Amino acid sequence: MGSPAVVPVGRAQVRLALVAGARANDPVTTDEQGRRSIDLLTRWSLYAVSATAPVVMVLVVVGAAGDKASHDRRTAALLAVVVAQTVACLLVLRAGVDRRMGGRRPVQLPLAAACFLTLVGVLVAVAFADDTDPLTFGLAAGGSAILFCAALTAAVSPFLRPTWLAVSVTVPALLLGVVQTVTQDQVVWAVNYALTVGTVAVIYGATLWMLDVLWQMYNARGVQARLAVAEERLRFSRDLHDVLGRNLALIAIDSELAEKLVLRGQDGSEELLARIRQTAQDSMLELRDVVGAYRSTDLTTELAGARSVLRAAGIETRVVGDGGSLPQDTQTTLGWVVREATTNILRHSDATAVTFDLAMDHEGTVLTIGNDGARPGGTGGTGLVGLRERLAVRGGDVVVSAAPEPPGSGTFVLIARLPVGS
Repeated sequence: MGSPAVVPVGRAQVRLALVAGARANDPVTTDEQGRRSIDLLTRWSLYAVSATAPVVMVLVVVGAAGDKASHDRRTAALLAVVVAQTVACLLVLRAGVDRRMGGRRPVQLPLAAACFLTLVGVLVAVAFADDTDPLTFGLAAGGSAILFCAALTAAVSPFLRPTWLAVSVTVPALLLGVVQTVTQDQVVWAVNYALTVGTVAVIYGATLWMLDVLWQMYNARGVQARLAVAEERLRFSRDLHDVLGRNLALIAIDSELAEKLVLRGQDGSEELLARIRQTAQDSMLELRDVVGAYRSTDLTTELAGARSVLRAAGIETRVVGDGGSLPQDTQTTLGWVVREATTNILRHSDATAVTFDLAMDHEGTVLTIGNDGARPGGTGGTGLVGLRERLAVRGGDVVVSAAPEPPGSGTFVLIARLPVGS
């Protein structure tokens, strides 16, 4: 064949088509996008709930103490403290969630500030007591104090195991219950504390646990892909050892014997050399059988393997069409196209989106593979030359379309065609 056909295309048009196709509503190819969406939704749901503390404080204080309380200096001071505590708790919560996912956000200063502001907030809330006994809280005082404690518990929940989270709720509730029982013969605020703070701890703990499971499942998929590659390498090595090990050992022994016979001038070396030649020929045939078994794979398996490898590399991948009904020879040839294209994408591009589009009609089969992130000079290579030779034998061809400018943001499209009956 002649030199590769390079068809100029509109970079923006092709890139938008590739990215839009790769991000289509496909439950398999959008796994990474879905995981990120769930992760962001979960994180910001927690942040949003924690950020409502000032609003809840207004409802508790103003609703319980009446309209005049909204102008009281103590109310203003209480609201100022809860706003400051909310900011500190959000920083602690963000650092905690990030650390659970492997990050290293600083937390010492925000945590100290959150604990200090919680203590200040509880002390200020005691000023709303209905009488001189600080344990005879009204709704404004007791509710405010519990809200401060609930906010701090929610903020530190990412750092605590479920057991310690339960202890952090149970111990203060028991101590408050003992004090109230001794001084007032009632445990109303201990029960309120346990119910309110306990509910917050359960909600945040369960949400963070689901986020942990999401990340573990995602990491497990990457490990599974790497294990599959390692298992395939071991299987191939085992087959080569089983097929060639005995023959190579026989060649080595016969060669050594033939050398000794020649050095001694004895007869029999011709027979050994003939046997060495026959063993080598048998080994070549067996090697072809082993490699041929790997080459004769179906196109569906090759596309699934390429999708798994590309997704493990963080590249969004979309597969359109099903080649299961194609003849075995066609599947084998297109399977090599998929392998070579996948290798080139991983080695010679900064791709973020890849599309495999398989179309069949009365004229033949067309496999279109496109990716973004093309680098300059990506219009061909020895691998593509080999593909053109393979397809030329079957009457097909390979066409490359590239628009690599600007560097790292262009597109690369490979089109492989096979005629009917090839």
